[in-house]
Amino acid sequence: MSDSTSSGETSASGTQRMDVSAIREFGEVLLTSPVRLCFIVEARYENDVMPGAVVDVLRSAGHHVDVLRPNGTVTDLWELLPTDVARYDAFVLKTVSEGPGLSLLDAAAAAGVTTVNDYRAIRLARDKAVAAVRARAAGIPFPKTWFASKSGLLEQIPADAYPLVVKPNSGSAMRDVYRVDSPDELARLAIGGSLLAQPYLPNPGHDVKLYNTGDEVFATVKRSPLHPGADVVEEKIPLTPELRNLARAVGRVFGLDIYGIDVVETADGWVVLDVNDFPSFGNVPQAAWRLARTVLRVTRRQAAARAAAQASAPTVYRPVVTSVTEARA
Repeated sequence: MSDSTSSGETSASGTQRMDVSAIREFGEVLLTSPVRLCFIVEARYENDVMPGAVVDVLRSAGHHVDVLRPNGTVTDLWELLPTDVARYDAFVLKTVSEGPGLSLLDAAAAAGVTTVNDYRAIRLARDKAVAAVRARAAGIPFPKTWFASKSGLLEQIPADAYPLVVKPNSGSAMRDVYRVDSPDELARLAIGGSLLAQPYLPNPGHDVKLYNTGDEVFATVKRSPLHPGADVVEEKIPLTPELRNLARAVGRVFGLDIYGIDVVETADGWVVLDVNDFPSFGNVPQAAWRLARTVLRVTRRQAAARAAAQASAPTVYRPVVTSVTEARA
């Protein structure tokens, strides 16, 4: 995997000094035997706080972390195959919904390497149509949802369902999310690809974002993409037991360790609008340290599970990889 940033280099977010208070709280997990990690980060997130801050924390604690940029390098997939000493203990993904990084994460999982989040959970969350049905089938409160392969088909939705919220089926970062008040307005909407439509649920100009760092749930206020001009102070807010239970239920249903959900309060209670793997974790205190701890815990948990599985079934097929030159010799 050429052209990845090695653990000896500074990440885009800059090397941070060890935070003494954070070490007191998280050091018992971080300052242990080193692990080898590879973060798959697409160009859009290279200069963002996340995941660069998590990389910095892990490196400062002595762990080996490479950053693989799928938009700028060719990846030797054979390096993912199992050997006596694996190159990485886990892969961590921070990419856009349909970016090339997800294929690399799936390939790593196919080779038996741990992924954070679990690659299957990421697939469930990123296909918004699948996520809607998964949530609803599990009893998670979720808006009625229509799927259309192109925008013209949305005109078949009954007029009494308006206003609607229309968004891409594979969207991310709340981009291209629109409120549509009538069929005529829908006809003027220029948006391509597969789409979802849901009834608009009124909100006060902001959404509530619930973040799960793997150990703890936090609630924050974030500006709604449907009300870009609203006067909103984005901040951390008190977490109620109802919101904590809702966030944890979503994690169990999707199999996610690190995630966020957008929720809105209705007359019938809180409703989940969206599920995201590895969001920004804005306004979460010591988010990088909390996420680093979860990455290490998941990595070690899966390593222990693999060791137990191998002990119970010692005969494991391992491919013999030879070069073309060796094969012809």
